[in-house]
Amino acid sequence: MIKEQGLVVELSGSMAMVQTVSKASCNSCKVNSSCGTGIISKAFGERSFITPMTNNIKAKIGDQVEVGIPEDLIVKTSLLVYLFPIIFMLVMLLLLQFISAQVNYLLAEPFLILAAIISLGLSFYLVRKFGEKMNKNKPLEPVLLRTVKRVIDVKHIDTP
Repeated sequence: MIKEQGLVVELSGSMAMVQTVSKASCNSCKVNSSCGTGIISKAFGERSFITPMTNNIKAKIGDQVEVGIPEDLIVKTSLLVYLFPIIFMLVMLLLLQFISAQVNYLLAEPFLILAAIISLGLSFYLVRKFGEKMNKNKPLEPVLLRTVKRVIDVKHIDTP
């Protein structure tokens, strides 16, 4: 399980809205000042995300929490987003070439380029639909593991 820290910014029933900050790993690298990727990551800075999570640790607003992300979730989504569209496009183009060879009609290059663009768009649509279906799968959600730092409620008492 990959662990990251976040901040509880809102509570809604049994859900906690947890803010996490996306950091580039370039910050810890020794050659980031001369690397193109390091320079680009400095230019765009850090981005924050707010994710709803089941509040199974009874976190309060302002608590710093540890969030666990299942490793298989990252592997599956990476393969789905990066590899599936390319493979889908190549398979569709090979299928079109095979079909056109069977009917003794070779497809023109502009038609193949258009077919590649259409199949790539279709693959992105399929990825989105599959992602929506995966979104409903509870075991693949990030989970709150523990409270790292809890906000202390301080009450001000007036003395006469």
